[in-house]
Amino acid sequence: MKFRVLFLCATNGAQSPMAEALLATMDSEHFEAFSAGIERGEMHPLAVEVMKEIDIDLQDRPTRSVDDVQHLPFDVVITLCEGARFLGSKFARAEVLHWRFDDPLLVSDRLKQKRMFHVLRDQITQRIRFFTLVYARSAA
Repeated sequence: MKFRVLFLCATNGAQSPMAEALLATMDSEHFEAFSAGIERGEMHPLAVEVMKEIDIDLQDRPTRSVDDVQHLPFDVVITLCEGARFLGSKFARAEVLHWRFDDPLLVSDRLKQKRMFHVLRDQITQRIRFFTLVYARSAA
């Protein structure tokens, strides 16, 4: 049985699709990954760019809102921004975790923003590595 994990952020255009793709790439044997946003936004070009650097393609990935996935059962819901924290309660049967990251969209300088997207990608990767170790072991 796979753990069903939902990543939530504001627009499903940066943090949550990055996390979904990273979890799916790292451990699809134990986890089924999904992502959504408070609103269905657009994929941020820098999210696509930094993920492409590690051979993960987000280019044509459709974005989803929480309404698109609310009917699905999840074991774990991970919120990735302050705005999405309250959404965890919509998934009563799921364990809800909050991972806080700096928001690269709050920076206006393009070069700094790109660096922040790299940092975000790497931080999410580290958290997911730890998360998969803990949850895969608990299932064994």
